Amino acid sequence: MGIKEKVDRSQQQSATAGVAVATFKKFSEDRSSNLASMIAFWGIFSIFPLFMVLVTVLAWVLPASDRQSVFGDVAKMLPLLDPSTVSGLTGSVLALVLGLLTALWSGLGVVRTTQFAFDSVWEIPYHERPGMVQQSLRSVWVLATIGVGLVLTTLISGFVVTSANGVHLGAFGRVGGYVLAAALDVGIFLAAFRILTTRSMSARDVLPGALLSGVAFFVLQQLSALIISHYLQKAQSTYGHFATVITILWWFYLQAQITLLGAQLNVVLSERLYPRSLVNPPQTPADHRVLEAYASERTYHPRQRVTTQMEQ
Repeated sequence: MGIKEKVDRSQQQSATAGVAVATFKKFSEDRSSNLASMIAFWGIFSIFPLFMVLVTVLAWVLPASDRQSVFGDVAKMLPLLDPSTVSGLTGSVLALVLGLLTALWSGLGVVRTTQFAFDSVWEIPYHERPGMVQQSLRSVWVLATIGVGLVLTTLISGFVVTSANGVHLGAFGRVGGYVLAAALDVGIFLAAFRILTTRSMSARDVLPGALLSGVAFFVLQQLSALIISHYLQKAQSTYGHFATVITILWWFYLQAQITLLGAQLNVVLSERLYPRSLVNPPQTPADHRVLEAYASERTYHPRQRVTTQMEQ
């Protein structure tokens, strides 16, 4: 028996290794990296109109003497926002309307793309997936709930990390803030994995992926805050504003990847799609179940039936 065969047999005999291998293998087979790129594109596209709305609202509600200082404090609480890129604040009705409309359009794009990605991860047949109207209504609901939650947890993380707000929480206060932010992140992904998937699932079904994605999201929040506050200013002297764009790009792309990895973990555990074979597949019952699910996904009518047969 060769080394590959030994490694394959070892991972199939270990539940933890078997789940990990099956999750990453299905992630690759579903081309989840491509889906993550689509989610990241719409996420990045939604940041700038929201930034425009924020600047416009601050210019209207704050006196001229306090605008820049308040904006600087708010920017330091948002890990991906660099206050040095804005030199002044002015209010404009046109900017506000364009920002709101563009933010709504791009936000709906994020949610619709994520719905498509989650349904693809769960191999939902095409004829069972929601239509455009149902997708749009669900997207508005998600933006009004999960979107607000994401903003809230981002502000909490920024409040804990930075001292720009003038409040010194102390060691216990910071630890409590970190725990609260991490718990909110997990809760947001718990809700997202249930709401944005056509199939009805319990909280227990999506809890493993929510823990993985929520904790990873929290870690990325802290890393982005560290990069913005300690390293981005130095990088901008060399790379200019490209440093900010690159940081935002990588943050969204990594988070989209981890989100879909968490969704894949839920599928593997819920449908028991492990262990998978690494050498001369398909060799295990899980391999056959996955292939059958891939074939069933490509059904476009309720009366359409797909059968699979493996040649010996």
